[in-house]
Amino acid sequence: MSRIAPPPHRQQPGTAITQTLERGLEVLRAFDCEPRSLSNRIIAERTGLPKSAVTRITSTLVSLGYLNRTPGLGHYQLGARVFDIGNAYLERSALRRVARPVMERFADRRDVSCGLAIADRKQMIYVVWCPAPKTLTLRLAAGSKLPMARTAIGKAYLWALPPAERRDVLALIKQSAREHADEVMTGIKTAFNDLDQHGYCISIAEFQKNTFGIAVPIVLDDGQTVLSLNAGGARLDVTEAFLRRNIAPDLITTAAELRSAIADAHAFDF
Repeated sequence: MSRIAPPPHRQQPGTAITQTLERGLEVLRAFDCEPRSLSNRIIAERTGLPKSAVTRITSTLVSLGYLNRTPGLGHYQLGARVFDIGNAYLERSALRRVARPVMERFADRRDVSCGLAIADRKQMIYVVWCPAPKTLTLRLAAGSKLPMARTAIGKAYLWALPPAERRDVLALIKQSAREHADEVMTGIKTAFNDLDQHGYCISIAEFQKNTFGIAVPIVLDDGQTVLSLNAGGARLDVTEAFLRRNIAPDLITTAAELRSAIADAHAFDF
């Protein structure tokens, strides 16, 4: 159904307030798990908002406690009130309570990290992440973001999407990849072939040097909800053959166990 925009001189009540709120949330979304602070210029680049608007919004967010200003630099970091919201979500999440024990057992058995992620535009966000007990892993946590197009966990998610939705997301990824579009799309096609044949895909040294990931999709609620489960780490000696032989079968079994546990508990709070 098409929508007809209201005439400019008869703006709907609350439209300006809603737009301001949307822009404020976009500014907060510009921050990722990197420890560095961001300037207004970088925030403007990441959000596509005018720098003048970003300057006003960051000032307001500082006054409300959602951003902190870095002394002497004029940069910003997330403030404590943002973490209050995040912690409230984590504390009440039935999904985390159901998934974490299953994932921890897998991570302990295979000595790899294990993450469960949902999509956020062109990125994947971990809702649960369990470190490997011994092996070196990336410093990640619940809330960490990974690029959808360059990680196994993102490609597994893409593969499991309904066709029309997948086409839309792939078009967005291709557009944003610019001069790297051919390389990115080739990597996604290779992963899709692997998923078609084996039910999982592998990525080695693609997202970051000396890292690996292997992932499977988890489809819930008759295809209405798609999650992605991965195993990963940071090792120089890992080969594709090792991952296929030693990690893939257990990861597939763990994904099936998770799928049943989440469905049985109706843990769709994400």
